[in-house]
Amino acid sequence: MFDRLNQLTTELQTFISSLEVDCVDPAGARLLVEIAERVRSAGDSLRTVAVGQVERTNAWKGEGAKSISEWLSTETDCAHYEAQSVVVLANQLQHLPVATAALLSGDLSGTQAVEVARGAIVAPNTETQLLNLAKHVTVRDLRDATSRVVAAATDEAERHRQVHKSRFLKSWTDLDGSFNLKAPMTVANGALVMAALKPIQDELFKSARKSGAHERPEAYGADALMALCEKANHAAPAARASANKATRPNAVMHIRVDIDALKRGHTEHGEICEIAGVGPIPVATATEYLGEAFLKLLVVDGVDIKTVAHMGRHIPAPLRTAVEERDRVCQVPTCDMSIGLEMDHIVPFAEGGPASLENLVTLCKRHHLQKTHDGYRLVKRAQVAVEGDDKQAGAWEWRGPPSLRETG
Repeated sequence: MFDRLNQLTTELQTFISSLEVDCVDPAGARLLVEIAERVRSAGDSLRTVAVGQVERTNAWKGEGAKSISEWLSTETDCAHYEAQSVVVLANQLQHLPVATAALLSGDLSGTQAVEVARGAIVAPNTETQLLNLAKHVTVRDLRDATSRVVAAATDEAERHRQVHKSRFLKSWTDLDGSFNLKAPMTVANGALVMAALKPIQDELFKSARKSGAHERPEAYGADALMALCEKANHAAPAARASANKATRPNAVMHIRVDIDALKRGHTEHGEICEIAGVGPIPVATATEYLGEAFLKLLVVDGVDIKTVAHMGRHIPAPLRTAVEERDRVCQVPTCDMSIGLEMDHIVPFAEGGPASLENLVTLCKRHHLQKTHDGYRLVKRAQVAVEGDDKQAGAWEWRGPPSLRETG
């Protein structure tokens, strides 16, 4: 086995080194990226499963390392945090044979495997459901589904306490001179941080767009953090308190909770209590926020948003809130833009399209302009039955303008 694997690896490395990539046409270059990703994914999958065997057999001991993650970091020249992540996944996969087989066969990516394992390890009966879900949804949606599985399978109050107890803020400077922050905390506290940063981030994005500058959304997030810190550092304590009252950001936090869970005080299997776009929280935490001005509480089985429709351009507040909670990023497939989003009528208002949940969608500025002026359109895919999650059926397709041949 090892001789054959070594031979194949050597042949692959030799072949790759002989490629003249500069001579490849655009289509070939894209194909090379696809093939390279398959090779990388296969190597990562094999490494993860092999690390599990190394730990089971204690093969890492005797090499001078204090832990298997330290051994792996040294052995493969990877960052220690990456080695720790691989070890955690390898340990989880030891108990998940179906997910392991999917990872090794290439049906499951490493990122998807992390999310499937995170949920299946605390609720083994969800392994097949999460694997099926991974075939049809984005990693973001899979992560949200896994968080709900974890929330349903564990005591929400105790999980909240443990996360809060282990909170920290660490800073370090990388070899390239960049300053880094890491601050794990509860979902509720994280939502407060993002609620403070979001309006500043949106303003920075709008200003940059007007000036013609274009940067990654994450860059505006870092700038928003700096703006918040500079404001705090340059304001006198008394003036700062007054200014905060007068100029509080118009931030909104969406909490979605089942009405029965809200009445009971905790969730049961199948129920949710979560901050949209962030993750599950205890019902008690949601209740604490009921008096906060920036909170929109979306009570499931409360107002039936699907019955709210308006034939004018105005979008009723409950309907706008529902669309924002449902569409947290631009709905064009592969677009992950989450700032500067604009609400769009799928069937245009000029053609009689109503302001309804089924006819509204969020798009980033670029895709909104393409849809309005360049003939692009969003089309519902044929519904795909997803085991255990019918809500994920019917994603969008982004289609270009029809060609002259098609239009005659």
